Amino acid sequence: MCQQLRPQTTIPKVISHNNDVHVYNWIWPLPIPVAILLLSLLPTSCYLNRGYTVWFHLLSIIYLLTQLKFIRKVLILQGIGICLGWYAAIATDWFVDNTFCHTLYRNMPESIMFYMIKEDESSYIILNTDTAIAMKILSHVLDTVGHPGLAYLFYRLHSNEFRIRTNDDDNSRSIWRDILSWEVIVTAWHLSRIWSMVHNYYNFGEVKLWYYGHDIYKLNNLNAYFIAYVVEGLCFVVAILYRLHWDRNDSDTEKNRCIENIVSVEDKPPKLVHSESAVSTTSLV
Repeated sequence: MCQQLRPQTTIPKVISHNNDVHVYNWIWPLPIPVAILLLSLLPTSCYLNRGYTVWFHLLSIIYLLTQLKFIRKVLILQGIGICLGWYAAIATDWFVDNTFCHTLYRNMPESIMFYMIKEDESSYIILNTDTAIAMKILSHVLDTVGHPGLAYLFYRLHSNEFRIRTNDDDNSRSIWRDILSWEVIVTAWHLSRIWSMVHNYYNFGEVKLWYYGHDIYKLNNLNAYFIAYVVEGLCFVVAILYRLHWDRNDSDTEKNRCIENIVSVEDKPPKLVHSESAVSTTSLV
């Protein structure tokens, strides 16, 4: 009796693919201690006598390596504080010292600043050649991408993930409530102060919460630091006030819920209790 021949089908091998995915998941994201250890291998010139925005970018690298949501929240608040302080300092130079974005141009990388500025030990001149204008435009593009652009990117990543997780498409208040937790506020504030303390100790041998000096930024005067610190502080004050407001609303909501539960229990009529002894006595009669 002839057996019906079935066409042989080849089963695709997915073992290697699965192994690649497993290896990929094992390598990335990294544990936070490993990511910090990798950054510690960088030369000290990458983080000492470097602006607070550089620390913001280094923390962004840590987030890229670890994908921790908490770090992303800290970066959002940190980025907002940096942008407000930085642009407040630039605005002060513009309106008070009549030097439009000189602080930005003077603190760009040497390869870009070379074409924009001619300076000596006591003074400097902002050039207006075609190349200088092109470099100024590039400076504004890099500044926009590296500060508000990066902060907005982190916000969009968090808001998209939050909406998918909560199935909430419109409630931006809930997103900010999720971002501005006490842990995030405290961490972002301490990170700013740690930057100041490190550079005060590194340059002056003192530990202070706010840094003032010419070792990091090229400035006409140190008023820019004061303006930046004040505006950054106001940013944290607003975050704290919103957090207190939300916590108070949550507390009031919980109290109202407890009161409603108590009232609903008291308003219920008493239940009739079925007595077996009464039934048995009636049956005997």
